[in-house]
Amino acid sequence: MYKSTFFRSSTPIPHHRLSSSPFDMKTSALFTLFASLALTSFTTVIAQDSNVTETIVANAEADSIDLTILSFYNSALTEIETVYEEADISTVETTKRSVGRFIRRQTPTPNDIVDVHTHVVPSWYKLLVPTTGGNPTPDWTLAGHLSFMEQQGIARAILAFSAPGANVYQGNKPLTVSLARLINEQSAAYCRANPTKLDFYAVVPLPYTTEAIREARYAVNVLGAVGIVLTSNYEGTYLGNVAFKPFFEAVNSFGGRQIFYIHPSAPYVKVNNKLVEANPTPYPTGNIEFFFETSRTLMDLTLTQTIHNFTNIHYVIPHVGGAFPATIDRILKSTPAIYDSSLNIYSTRFWWDSAGPTYFHQVAGLLGFGIPKSQLLYGTDYPYAPAFTQAGSLNAVKNSALFTAVEKTAIFRSNAVTLFGNKIKW
Repeated sequence: MYKSTFFRSSTPIPHHRLSSSPFDMKTSALFTLFASLALTSFTTVIAQDSNVTETIVANAEADSIDLTILSFYNSALTEIETVYEEADISTVETTKRSVGRFIRRQTPTPNDIVDVHTHVVPSWYKLLVPTTGGNPTPDWTLAGHLSFMEQQGIARAILAFSAPGANVYQGNKPLTVSLARLINEQSAAYCRANPTKLDFYAVVPLPYTTEAIREARYAVNVLGAVGIVLTSNYEGTYLGNVAFKPFFEAVNSFGGRQIFYIHPSAPYVKVNNKLVEANPTPYPTGNIEFFFETSRTLMDLTLTQTIHNFTNIHYVIPHVGGAFPATIDRILKSTPAIYDSSLNIYSTRFWWDSAGPTYFHQVAGLLGFGIPKSQLLYGTDYPYAPAFTQAGSLNAVKNSALFTAVEKTAIFRSNAVTLFGNKIKW
C-alpha cells in the first residue's frame, strides 16, 4: 500500500510553492537550487512510513470525529490514497517542468492567471450530491481540471467544494462534522499532489460553532488551507446571525489576514419545523436564487456590523457580488450611520471575483459604487460553469473597455497575489 506522512502539528506542511517575480541571473541560480531542495523535501514528505488512512483517522479521532459513520468512508479514503499514490510518481517531473516554465517567463501574462473560484467534485461527492442548485452536479476529475487550467492559461487555482459542502445532512451534527473533515482531507490531498498549481479553501461544519472553530484551526494550521469557504446560509441562518459570532471572533483572533470565501447556496425556510428549499420560481435555484442569496447574506453581514467588528477578515465575493450591488443603496441609505464605513469595507476588505458571464455588463454596477479595480479577481466556477462557456467569460475581461491592459493583468493575477500574500508561495 502507498505510504505517506503528514503529521499533525501547529505548522502547515510546506507546499514548496514557487515565486513569480522577475529576477536576475544570480537570483535565477539561487531559485533553481531552492527548487531542487523543495523537490527533495516534497518527495521525502510523500515517501515516509505512515499510512495515509491511518494518519487521517488518527487526526480525526484526536478531535473526537468518527469518519466511519459516513457510508462512503472507504471509497473516499481510497480516492485520497490514489491521489497521493499518483503524486509519488508524477510530482517531481511536474514540478521540474513548472520550474523551467517559471525561469523562462519573467513578467505576468494571461498564462499566469489565478483562478480564485473553482471547484472539485470527487466521485464520492457527486454520488452524495447528484444535483447542485437544481442542476445536475457535473462530472469532474483531477486530470481533467489540470488540463482545463492548461488550456485556459491558468497557472494556479484555489479549489473549493461547492454548496452544500459539508451540509448535506441538515440537522445531523455528527455526520456534518465528519463530512467537513473528510472534505478538507480530500482537498489537501489534491493540493499536496500538485503544490505548484493548487491551493484550497476549507469547509467548516456550521451551524455547529464549536466544531467549526476546531475544523477551521485544523484546516489552516495543519492542512494548509489558504482560506475558508462559507455558504450564504446554514440551515436557513445567514452569516450575520448572533449564533455565528463566536466563530467569527475565533477566526479573527487567529492573527494576520484571514480569508472567507462566501459561496451562495440554496435558500431555506422552516415549515412545520422542517427545512424547505425556498425557490418560488420554476427555474433552477443555482441560476437565479444564488445571486439573491449572495445579496441576502452580505446584507446580513453588513447590518449586523459583522464585517465592521472583525477587521482581520477579508471576503472573496463570487459573481462580482451577484445581486448585491443593485441593493446597496436601498439597504444602506436606511442606515446612514454605517453607509460610508460599509462602502469603505467593500472597497478594501471585500474582493470581488468574476465567476460566470459577469464582465459583459454586470461588473459596471459594482464599479458604479467606486469599488477600486484593485479589488477585482478572476474566477471560472469550473466545472459547474462548463468548459464551453469559459472562452466567452475570459474574452469578456480581455476585451472589456472598462479596464486598461495593466488593470486586466491585475484582475487575472496581481490582485490575487496582493490578497493571499504569503499564504501562497508564488
